[in-house]
Amino acid sequence: MLRIIILNYKRPKNVKAICDALHKNFKITVINNNSNETFSHPKVEVINNTKNGYCIERWIRCFDYPEEYKLLIDDDLLPHPLLIKKMYDMKENIVGVYGKSNVKKAKNYHQLTDHWCENKKVDFLVGSVIMVKQDSLNKIHESILKYRETQRGDDILVSYAIKKAYNLKHLPTISGKVLNLGEGDVGLNKHPDHFSMRWEVLQECLS
Repeated sequence: MLRIIILNYKRPKNVKAICDALHKNFKITVINNNSNETFSHPKVEVINNTKNGYCIERWIRCFDYPEEYKLLIDDDLLPHPLLIKKMYDMKENIVGVYGKSNVKKAKNYHQLTDHWCENKKVDFLVGSVIMVKQDSLNKIHESILKYRETQRGDDILVSYAIKKAYNLKHLPTISGKVLNLGEGDVGLNKHPDHFSMRWEVLQECLS
């Protein structure tokens, strides 16, 4: 059993495209963090928040649904159904298509090594497309709630919490087809402090 969870903020056309492509095969919940613009789609469940819950909201909402696995998708990416099946069949605590390594040697966020859509072992997973076992989230529930006000680095926090809970040295990334729908000029990474904020979260996890 699998549920897809997608955050919407300022790319509703992308989110609708993802829903159109995947709703026939998967249950989908869209979390709309844009209180100024209501989101709707006839084939999926939509939560229209009255305020921006930031990216950590997607992890918190996972606890509201009974499905054994949750697939969290950024609003600019469309994973192929065969990739979703491949991730599901792995039965991992958590697995993604994008991760970072070289944490021990890096002096800043830009010195981390990227691994995109390849079969690797990484230090942490990066947003984009992540499948997580609900039992694994249940084990780190308190850690997630502790950081529910965080504005950056939710993926880093969850990665390290799961690594700690299961005594894991690395997390897996996987290869597969992912369609880039385009992020336009509204991505979080456009914020001047985005990478320094993520670096701060990473240092907190390491300490």
